[in-house]
Order: sequence, then structure tokens, then C-alpha cells
Amino acid sequence: MQNTKNINSIPETIKDNPFLAWVERTGNKLPHPFLLFVYLALAVIVISAILNYFGTNTYNPKTSETYPIKSLLSGDGVAYMFTNFVKNFVGFPPLGTIITVMLGIGLAERVGLLSTLLTQTVAKAPRHLLTFCVFIAGICGSIASDANYLILIPLVAMIFHSVGRNPLAGAAAAYAAAGAGYDASLFITVGDALFAGIATDAARIIDPDAYVSAVDNYYFVACSVFVLATVGTLIIDKIVEPRLNNLHPLSTMIKERPTTDLNMTAEEKMGLKRVVFFTIGYLIFILALILPETSALRNSDGGLIPSPFLKSLVPFMFFYFLGIGVIYGKAVGKIKKIEDIPTLMAESVKTLATTLVLFLAIAQFIAYFKWTGIGNLVAFEGAHFLESVGFDGYALIVSFILITCICNVFMTSGSAQFALFAPIFIPMLMQLNIDPAFTMAMFRIGDSATNIISPMSPYFSVALVFMQSYKPELRIGTLIATMLPLAIGFLVFWSAFLLLWTALGLDIGPGVSMYIN
Repeated sequence: MQNTKNINSIPETIKDNPFLAWVERTGNKLPHPFLLFVYLALAVIVISAILNYFGTNTYNPKTSETYPIKSLLSGDGVAYMFTNFVKNFVGFPPLGTIITVMLGIGLAERVGLLSTLLTQTVAKAPRHLLTFCVFIAGICGSIASDANYLILIPLVAMIFHSVGRNPLAGAAAAYAAAGAGYDASLFITVGDALFAGIATDAARIIDPDAYVSAVDNYYFVACSVFVLATVGTLIIDKIVEPRLNNLHPLSTMIKERPTTDLNMTAEEKMGLKRVVFFTIGYLIFILALILPETSALRNSDGGLIPSPFLKSLVPFMFFYFLGIGVIYGKAVGKIKKIEDIPTLMAESVKTLATTLVLFLAIAQFIAYFKWTGIGNLVAFEGAHFLESVGFDGYALIVSFILITCICNVFMTSGSAQFALFAPIFIPMLMQLNIDPAFTMAMFRIGDSATNIISPMSPYFSVALVFMQSYKPELRIGTLIATMLPLAIGFLVFWSAFLLLWTALGLDIGPGVSMYIN
């Protein structure tokens, strides 16, 4: 899950470039995401009253009946807002999901397991596979959330330098992997659970029984990891690094070539070994639960798509990360007594404070959008317009991705942007028979590709600072020029991969394709 932008972290040198200065000024005009959704909720209140006054009707796709837009300024509307304020927040689907997942993943991060895995994946890579392994580790490293950027960028720059390669190219590769590949992973991440919850809530505007699982994009995003890693490797090795070697050769770096010792301690080795044993045992345990045809985790027909098992992935994730976190923490001495476990879990949840505040406003906005009937109205009218102009298929996919990636330059918080897009586009596209999970897959591409060229991203300046530790005279223009081929490459090839996936009629997740029916 991406953090909300921190404008104060953007260097003054951004003003040197007119285009970037415009991006900064435009982005600065956006309110804080919390305030943005407060304003949107207020707008829904006012619009609902106006539409109700003029007798505007909306459409119920389930019953094929029309009914008037309900006003939030009426007696019933005011009563609804006050009596359901807490319920809207507590019942917001992503809320419980993200807290539960973060309690487990956060523990694994706090004891140092995720950082050790990231470090060893890159440090032990063969020289000829170094760039590819950096991209695999960085893309999958989104499971470690923000730590991925802070660990990987300086680490890869140092490793590139130590093997005689340009450290600026190493930093660029790490930043591209962590940022432009943020929403792809071989693992189920906090972002998957968060997006699925928001998509579920938006889909229920049309279908009260709709459910989007955290694995509904898994087939596509897991395969995307290798596509993006290949694309990123080719761009770094064939375009970015040769250019940097000409402009900023290794001999001009102010840091001496390091002789780093990235070997693990005996405790870390023992911890990782125990984690492997636990993982094997946990997989055997899950298979024992779901393989029997009479398993309670299968559906009534004995299948797994859909099934209670797929709806239980969050608790399975929680117990897995809790288990490996405790095992590794005890091995390295981060957990000395049982009381340390809840303490470390509590510390991990503190990082969600900003997200929980944001959810309070998002939950009210989506609930109002749904209760008034405005959501159905926008979905029906928008779908009717798209259908009338024949705007569907590949044109629809490409256009949605482009809209998302442009907006992402100015609003780099993925959760906030999806919470804004989902209630509008998911119901609208459902009217065109587009599955909510497919809309979520399209969003992932646009939400990731332009992260690395957006000055509004808090990690844009972080990447620049790490590069400046090797070349102090580097400026924003160099960073943009370095990252632009990677951003374009990821956007073009990831979009093309989705089009190819769709053309082949492949499922993007278990039992999920482009179309609902």
C-alpha cells in the first residue's frame, strides 16, 4: 500500500525544470486525501438533494425497476448519516482485512525477516543475473511495504558498485522495481487485500452479493512479475546503464568501491532454515484441509472456485506470517519472551494510523454514494454512454489504464486513488459485463507505472538523495531522464501483456476473467 505523498520531502531543485514545477504546483493544489473524501461526501449530500428535488430516478439492475434518488438532506437522509456513521466505518470491507494482514506481516517485518530476505536475494545473485534478481526482489518486495524502498535502493546501488557496475543504474533498477512494479507480486500482499475490499464495496452498489477476493488477480500479477523483470532488465542493461556510464562514469563517483560483507549471522541462517521448514509444514497443513472432497473449505459441489477457502485467505495469511515472524524473531533474539509478540504486533499497526483516518472519510463517501442511488445512476448512464459509442474491449482497457496512470502522477496514494475510482468505474463497467476484479487489474498497471516519475511520490526525493550520495551534482532532470524509459517500458509492456492475456481468454485469477458472464 502506497503512502500518501509528503510534499515537504521534494527538493528545491524541482523548480529548475518547468514541467516538474508545473507538476509540483498542480499536485500541491490537491487537498489531503482525507479532506478530499470529506469534500466528496459533502458534494454527494448536496447533489443528492438537488437530484431528489428535480425528481431524478435511478435504475436497479437487479429488479429492473426505477426509483427516485434519495436525498441525504431529508429526514430519512439525516437519520441515516448519524445512525450509520460508525457502522459505515466499522463495516468498511478493507478495514478489518488490512489490520489483520498487517498484524502478521508487520511482525515479520519488525523482527527483520523481510529485510534479510530482500538483502540475501540481491546479494547472492550471480553477476549475470544480478539485474533480473533485483527486479524480482524489488517487485515482490512490496510485501514489505515502504521498507522495500528504503532497504533496496541503497543496497542495490552498493552491490552494483562493489561488482564494478554503475551504482546509479543500481539505484534506478531498485527504484523502478519497487515503484513501477508496486502492484505485482508473487505473494499476496496488504495491497491485494486492500484493493479487494474497496472493489467489493464498490461492486455492491450494483450487486449486494458481490465479493472480490485478494487472489482474484493472482494469476495475472504473478506472471506479470517475470514480464516486468525481463523488461526492466533489458532497459537497465541496454539503455539506462550505458547512458549513465557515458554521462556519469564509475570513475567520477565520490564513494570508493566498497568491499561489502553481506553474509548472514549464524542466528539469521538458523532463523531462515526454520522459516523454510515452517513454510513446508504449513503448506502440507493447508493441503490436508482442502484436498478431501468433503472438506468444509470446499463449495457445495466439492470445488475450490469459489469456495470458503478462497474467502479464508486473509486468516491463512495472518497465521503464516505470524508463525514465520515468531520463529525468526526467536532465532535472532528479537523475541525473547512471549510478551514480546503482542508488543511487536502493536508496533506494526501504528504504521496504519494514517490509513485508518483515511478510511473513516472513504467509508462515508462510498456509503452515501450507494444509499442515495447516485452510484447506480452514474453506473447506468455511464455504461449506456460507453455502449452507445461502442467504447469497449481493447480501447476501454487502454483508456482506463492511461487515465489511471495520469492521475497517479498527482495522487500517488494507491488506496486513495482506487477508493475514488472504484465507486464510479466498477459499477459502470459492471453494466458492460466487466468483472470488478478485471477493473482492479487494469487499475494496478496505471497505479504503478508512473510512480517513479512523479515528484509527488515521497520516494522520488529519497531515490534522488541516494543517487546524490555517489554524485552530489545530480539534479531532478537526471532522475527523470533515467526513470522515464523504465516508466514507459513498464506501462507499454504491462498493458500489452494484459491485452494478450485477455485475447487468449485466460483467467486473471481463480475463476475470474474479463467478463462477469
